[in-house]
Amino acid sequence: MAKIDIAGRPVRGNQAAKVTIVNYDDFQCPFCSRMHATLFPALLKQYGDKVRFIYKDYPLTEIHPWAMHAAVDANCLAEQNNDAYWEFADYIHNNQRAVAGKSPDEAFANLDKAAEEEAGKHKLDEPKLNACLKKQDESAVRTSMTQGDKIGVDSTPTLFINGERVSGYVPEEDMRVMIDRALADAGKVSAAKSAQK
Repeated sequence: MAKIDIAGRPVRGNQAAKVTIVNYDDFQCPFCSRMHATLFPALLKQYGDKVRFIYKDYPLTEIHPWAMHAAVDANCLAEQNNDAYWEFADYIHNNQRAVAGKSPDEAFANLDKAAEEEAGKHKLDEPKLNACLKKQDESAVRTSMTQGDKIGVDSTPTLFINGERVSGYVPEEDMRVMIDRALADAGKVSAAKSAQK
Protein backbone atom coordinates (compact mmCIF):
# COMPACT_ATOMS: atom_id res chain seq x y z
CA MET A 1 0.00 0.00 0.00
CA ALA A 2 2.91 2.32 0.69
CA LYS A 3 3.70 2.33 -3.06
CA ILE A 4 0.22 3.62 -3.96
CA ASP A 5 -0.07 7.41 -3.77
CA ILE A 6 -3.60 8.16 -2.59
CA ALA A 7 -2.95 11.73 -1.46
CA GLY A 8 -5.72 14.04 -2.59
CA ARG A 9 -7.84 11.26 -4.14
CA PRO A 10 -11.59 11.33 -3.47
CA VAL A 11 -12.65 8.89 -0.74
CA ARG A 12 -15.89 7.01 -0.24
CA GLY A 13 -16.57 5.40 3.11
CA ASN A 14 -14.71 6.07 6.36
CA GLN A 15 -11.68 8.39 5.92
CA ALA A 16 -10.02 6.84 8.99
CA ALA A 17 -10.78 3.19 8.14
CA LYS A 18 -8.17 0.52 8.84
CA VAL A 19 -9.01 -1.16 5.50
CA THR A 20 -8.41 0.68 2.23
CA ILE A 21 -9.61 -0.61 -1.13
CA VAL A 22 -7.82 1.05 -4.05
CA ASN A 23 -9.31 0.35 -7.46
CA TYR A 24 -7.36 1.09 -10.65
CA ASP A 25 -10.30 2.02 -12.84
CA ASP A 26 -11.11 2.76 -16.49
CA PHE A 27 -14.42 4.58 -17.09
CA GLN A 28 -14.94 2.88 -20.47
CA CYS A 29 -14.12 -0.67 -19.32
CA PRO A 30 -17.22 -2.93 -19.11
CA PHE A 31 -15.64 -5.07 -16.35
CA CYS A 32 -14.90 -1.89 -14.38
CA SER A 33 -18.59 -0.99 -14.61
CA ARG A 34 -19.54 -4.40 -13.23
CA MET A 35 -16.99 -3.98 -10.43
CA HIS A 36 -18.30 -0.47 -9.69
CA ALA A 37 -21.87 -1.84 -9.47
CA THR A 38 -20.64 -4.51 -7.02
CA LEU A 39 -18.85 -1.98 -4.79
CA PHE A 40 -21.61 0.64 -4.87
CA PRO A 41 -24.12 0.74 -3.33
CA ALA A 42 -24.23 -2.70 -1.61
CA LEU A 43 -20.68 -3.04 -0.27
CA LEU A 44 -20.47 0.66 0.57
CA LYS A 45 -23.71 0.34 2.57
CA GLN A 46 -22.45 -2.75 4.41
CA TYR A 47 -18.82 -1.70 5.01
CA GLY A 48 -18.81 2.10 4.57
CA ASP A 49 -18.11 2.74 8.25
CA LYS A 50 -15.18 0.24 8.30
CA VAL A 51 -13.60 0.64 4.84
CA ARG A 52 -12.52 3.45 2.57
CA PHE A 53 -12.73 3.16 -1.22
CA ILE A 54 -10.33 5.10 -3.44
CA TYR A 55 -10.15 5.07 -7.26
CA LYS A 56 -6.95 5.58 -9.20
CA ASP A 57 -6.94 6.25 -12.94
CA TYR A 58 -5.78 3.59 -15.37
CA PRO A 59 -7.51 4.25 -18.71
CA LEU A 60 -6.64 1.65 -21.35
CA THR A 61 -6.28 4.33 -24.01
CA GLU A 62 -5.27 1.96 -26.82
CA ILE A 63 -8.70 0.24 -26.73
CA HIS A 64 -10.91 2.83 -24.99
CA PRO A 65 -10.91 6.12 -26.95
CA TRP A 66 -12.86 8.19 -24.40
CA ALA A 67 -11.54 6.72 -21.13
CA MET A 68 -8.78 9.34 -20.74
CA HIS A 69 -11.23 12.20 -21.29
CA ALA A 70 -13.57 10.69 -18.67
CA ALA A 71 -10.73 10.41 -16.14
CA VAL A 72 -9.67 14.02 -16.72
CA ASP A 73 -13.27 15.25 -16.35
CA ALA A 74 -13.68 13.23 -13.13
CA ASN A 75 -10.49 14.77 -11.74
CA CYS A 76 -11.72 18.26 -12.65
CA LEU A 77 -14.75 17.57 -10.44
CA ALA A 78 -12.61 16.00 -7.70
CA GLU A 79 -10.55 19.21 -7.43
CA GLN A 80 -13.68 20.94 -6.14
CA ASN A 81 -15.92 18.31 -4.56
CA ASN A 82 -15.55 14.69 -3.39
CA ASP A 83 -19.25 13.84 -3.89
CA ALA A 84 -19.35 15.35 -7.39
CA TYR A 85 -16.49 13.01 -8.37
CA TRP A 86 -18.27 9.92 -7.05
CA GLU A 87 -21.65 10.84 -8.54
CA PHE A 88 -19.96 11.39 -11.92
CA ALA A 89 -18.23 7.98 -11.54
CA ASP A 90 -21.59 6.37 -10.70
CA TYR A 91 -23.27 7.99 -13.71
CA ILE A 92 -20.53 7.10 -16.22
CA HIS A 93 -20.19 3.51 -15.03
CA ASN A 94 -23.97 3.02 -15.07
CA ASN A 95 -24.44 4.63 -18.50
CA GLN A 96 -21.40 3.64 -20.59
CA ARG A 97 -23.42 2.92 -23.74
CA ALA A 98 -25.31 6.21 -23.64
CA VAL A 99 -22.10 8.13 -22.90
CA ALA A 100 -20.23 6.46 -25.80
CA GLY A 101 -22.67 7.76 -28.42
CA LYS A 102 -21.71 7.12 -32.03
CA SER A 103 -18.18 8.56 -31.99
CA PRO A 104 -15.40 9.63 -29.61
CA ASP A 105 -16.32 13.30 -30.23
CA GLU A 106 -19.91 12.61 -29.18
CA ALA A 107 -18.60 10.76 -26.10
CA PHE A 108 -16.37 13.74 -25.18
CA ALA A 109 -19.39 16.09 -25.41
CA ASN A 110 -21.51 13.71 -23.31
CA LEU A 111 -18.76 13.46 -20.67
CA ASP A 112 -18.36 17.24 -20.45
CA LYS A 113 -22.14 17.66 -20.21
CA ALA A 114 -22.31 15.09 -17.37
CA ALA A 115 -19.48 16.89 -15.54
CA GLU A 116 -21.25 20.25 -15.97
CA GLU A 117 -24.49 18.74 -14.58
CA GLU A 118 -22.62 17.53 -11.48
CA ALA A 119 -21.09 20.99 -11.11
CA GLY A 120 -24.56 22.53 -11.18
CA LYS A 121 -25.94 20.03 -8.63
CA HIS A 122 -23.07 20.68 -6.22
CA LYS A 123 -22.86 24.43 -6.86
CA LEU A 124 -19.22 24.26 -7.95
CA ASP A 125 -17.19 27.10 -9.43
CA GLU A 126 -18.38 26.54 -13.02
CA PRO A 127 -15.90 28.85 -14.79
CA LYS A 128 -13.06 27.01 -13.00
CA LEU A 129 -14.57 23.63 -13.94
CA ASN A 130 -15.11 24.66 -17.57
CA ALA A 131 -11.51 25.85 -17.85
CA CYS A 132 -10.35 22.50 -16.47
CA LEU A 133 -12.59 20.53 -18.86
CA LYS A 134 -11.42 22.59 -21.83
CA LYS A 135 -7.73 22.22 -20.93
CA GLN A 136 -7.94 18.38 -20.73
CA ASP A 137 -4.65 18.17 -18.79
CA GLU A 138 -3.74 14.46 -18.74
CA SER A 139 -0.68 14.76 -16.46
CA ALA A 140 -2.35 13.54 -13.21
CA VAL A 141 -3.94 10.60 -15.04
CA ARG A 142 -0.63 9.69 -16.69
CA THR A 143 1.11 9.84 -13.28
CA SER A 144 -1.51 7.45 -11.88
CA MET A 145 -0.96 5.10 -14.85
CA THR A 146 2.83 5.15 -14.35
CA GLN A 147 2.41 4.37 -10.63
CA GLY A 148 0.07 1.53 -11.58
CA ASP A 149 2.64 0.14 -14.03
CA LYS A 150 5.30 0.16 -11.28
CA ILE A 151 3.17 -2.06 -9.01
CA GLY A 152 2.16 -4.47 -11.76
CA VAL A 153 -1.23 -3.14 -12.85
CA ASP A 154 -1.76 -4.29 -16.42
CA SER A 155 -5.54 -4.55 -16.68
CA THR A 156 -8.69 -3.06 -15.23
CA PRO A 157 -10.15 -3.33 -12.77
CA THR A 158 -7.19 -4.09 -10.49
CA LEU A 159 -7.93 -3.68 -6.80
CA PHE A 160 -5.66 -3.59 -3.78
CA ILE A 161 -7.39 -4.49 -0.50
CA ASN A 162 -4.94 -3.32 2.16
CA GLY A 163 -2.22 -4.20 -0.33
CA GLU A 164 -3.60 -7.58 -1.44
CA ARG A 165 -3.85 -7.46 -5.23
CA VAL A 166 -7.02 -8.65 -6.96
CA SER A 167 -7.23 -8.54 -10.78
CA GLY A 168 -10.42 -8.45 -12.79
CA TYR A 169 -14.07 -8.42 -11.85
CA VAL A 170 -14.82 -10.03 -8.48
CA PRO A 171 -18.37 -11.13 -7.53
CA GLU A 172 -19.94 -9.51 -4.47
CA GLU A 173 -19.77 -12.62 -2.24
CA ASP A 174 -16.03 -13.02 -2.98
CA MET A 175 -15.43 -9.34 -2.24
CA ARG A 176 -17.20 -9.77 1.12
CA VAL A 177 -14.85 -12.65 2.01
CA MET A 178 -11.77 -10.56 1.11
CA ILE A 179 -13.02 -7.48 2.97
CA ASP A 180 -13.89 -9.54 6.05
CA ARG A 181 -10.42 -11.10 5.99
CA ALA A 182 -8.76 -7.67 5.66
CA LEU A 183 -10.87 -6.34 8.55
CA ALA A 184 -9.93 -9.33 10.70
CA ASP A 185 -6.23 -8.88 9.84
CA ALA A 186 -6.43 -5.12 10.56
CA GLY A 187 -8.09 -5.92 13.91
CA LYS A 188 -5.25 -8.31 14.78
CA VAL A 189 -2.68 -5.66 13.89
CA SER A 190 -4.52 -3.07 16.04
CA ALA A 191 -4.77 -5.52 18.96
CA ALA A 192 -1.05 -6.33 18.66
CA LYS A 193 -0.15 -2.62 18.68
CA SER A 194 -2.38 -2.03 21.73
CA ALA A 195 -0.74 -4.93 23.55
CA GLN A 196 2.72 -3.42 22.92
CA LYS A 197 1.81 -0.11 24.57
